[in-house]
Amino acid sequence: MWNVAAYLRLSKEDNENMESNSIINQRELIEQYIKDKNDLQLVDYYIDDGYSGTNFNRPGFRRLLQDMKNKKINCIIVKDLSRFARSHIEADMYFENIFPALNIRFISVIENIDSFENPDSMDNLIVPFKNLLNDAYAKDISKKVRSALLTKRLNGEFIGTTATYGYLKDPRDKHKLIIDKEVSKNVIKIFNDIIEGKTASEIAVELNKNNALTPYAYKMKNDNIAIDKKWNAKMINVILQNRVYTGDLIQGKKKVENYRTHKLITTNKDEWIITENHHEPIISKEKFDEVQEILNKNKSVRNNKEKDLFYRFLKCADCGSSFTLRKVKNYEYYHCTSYVRDGSCTSHSIRKDKLTEIVLEELNKKFKRNKINTITRDILLKNVDSIIISQNGGVTIKFK
Repeated sequence: MWNVAAYLRLSKEDNENMESNSIINQRELIEQYIKDKNDLQLVDYYIDDGYSGTNFNRPGFRRLLQDMKNKKINCIIVKDLSRFARSHIEADMYFENIFPALNIRFISVIENIDSFENPDSMDNLIVPFKNLLNDAYAKDISKKVRSALLTKRLNGEFIGTTATYGYLKDPRDKHKLIIDKEVSKNVIKIFNDIIEGKTASEIAVELNKNNALTPYAYKMKNDNIAIDKKWNAKMINVILQNRVYTGDLIQGKKKVENYRTHKLITTNKDEWIITENHHEPIISKEKFDEVQEILNKNKSVRNNKEKDLFYRFLKCADCGSSFTLRKVKNYEYYHCTSYVRDGSCTSHSIRKDKLTEIVLEELNKKFKRNKINTITRDILLKNVDSIIISQNGGVTIKFK
């Protein structure tokens, strides 16, 4: 008795022959085939609906492999070879090595292939030839799809699966975007908060306190799927750097490496397809540019933090955390890192120039005979253990 796995697959590449290749059609064909076969016992259906045959990274096929290894099944039936795979290299590997090693019987109904009753059918030239044809078909379809998508992008048509957070696909034309009034206010607030001097982490904390759904959680909500996820600085920065909010459409940032792996790779900026003034903006171009300037300044501060005078000296009086330097307009401020990261402490904010004055004064009080005019890192390293900042901006120096 053979324990049978009926493997069924359908993908977008099969659109032209949807009726003959449908999952229902495949199921009925296989059921009819095993109906009068007394030695075939159907165990289960393994279905990959919407998955390409150019690789084996498919959930139904992975489950089939596991049941095959666990000896739950020892026979696989498909409608035709193209349902099993469209990659001749990987298909041949299973037919010539894996299936024989595990004593797996393979049956393809349309091609009249049966590795048990007719072993020669597997060795016949038709198998590798059909596999090559299926592979060539997949490659050709992939080229046609890429060409069609490129044409749509060049024509300024939005072709994404879902719209960027803050927008919706226009129900009258899925290739256009309209503002999502429910969450676009969050986008506006994020940009305004950055201009007002808040950090990305601080904005994330506030959004979490207000129970605002993250972009992914909001998308899943529309699909009636509950996701418990919190905002973080990375999410905020992605929004702040997304030019789509100015009304420009940017596509082609990633592309499929090849038709077999379907791996996405990042493209160079000169390969991006940009359609200016494609949709109604949420953020003006002037405000967007202002925010990019702020982000670049903050990045410069972060990159040079080890050169900062008080780097690793400052400690929070309440939680013991270090301090983070942020630039707001014309001044630099130190804030408790715990506050910046997740709001678990208060800001303990103090301006850098005022802190410098206080520390200089305290150093001169401590070393009256050797007064200094300017603080250097060397002076701090030689004489200071730590500088404690209290909530009201008070400064306590612990000398060595």
